[in-house]
Amino acid sequence: MKNNLKKVLDLPKTINGKLPMNNFNSMVEGSEQNIAKWTGTFYTVAAFVILISSLLYVLSPIWSGGMGEGIGILSTILSMIIWVYAAFPIAQVVRSTGDSLAESKSGIVDFVFRDLAIANIKLIGYVATLVALFGAICMTLNWATTLSISESFMTNWTANVDYAYTLPMAAVAALTEMLHLEFIGGIFADWSNWNPTSNAGEAWTTNGFYAVLWEYVGVVAILAKLYVSLAIYYFFYGIVSSLVKWIKSPYLPFRTS
Repeated sequence: MKNNLKKVLDLPKTINGKLPMNNFNSMVEGSEQNIAKWTGTFYTVAAFVILISSLLYVLSPIWSGGMGEGIGILSTILSMIIWVYAAFPIAQVVRSTGDSLAESKSGIVDFVFRDLAIANIKLIGYVATLVALFGAICMTLNWATTLSISESFMTNWTANVDYAYTLPMAAVAALTEMLHLEFIGGIFADWSNWNPTSNAGEAWTTNGFYAVLWEYVGVVAILAKLYVSLAIYYFFYGIVSSLVKWIKSPYLPFRTS
């Protein structure tokens, strides 16, 4: 009787094991270990989509009738060449971010609040740096040639990765506020609003030359803010991580003889 009852209770398991192409249980149960790989795949696909959409955006004047007239056509062509070139290293930043995340061996908490957050801080900072650098190149040509070369590029897609570090950034901001270090939290809060670039001045003028130099200074400033932000985030993440470990196994830092 006991064996018959056991067979009846094990019937769902027996049938489930014999279902053809049934790997759904292992897929779901191993999902935590595969999160890093799935995230890396997402960034790989995103890099390809970003590249194609960026190229379509940059080249859109060809079929939308926005090439201009006369010397303006030359300006548009130069703008296209510069930003088509820029689209590839910018997309590669996204791809490299995905590759590094795919290799992560961290648990789910460390992956989300450390690996993913830090990777996306770097992603936004590196993309901003590249955009500022190619914008500076465009401004240099504007100043040197009197042509009107576009310094703008489609980077609205960066808002799509904001969610990946909004939560840990908000946690850091709350912690700094609790410690009365609001000025540090402000470094994170105004990241997306901070822009060190300036408008191009007139060609072959001193003010225009200073504007070009300031554009290159802006590139360095973006990198500086990126690394400062990373240092602060690492510091506060270490504090929180150590505090959580202490709560799990509290002890007093006293040496006994």
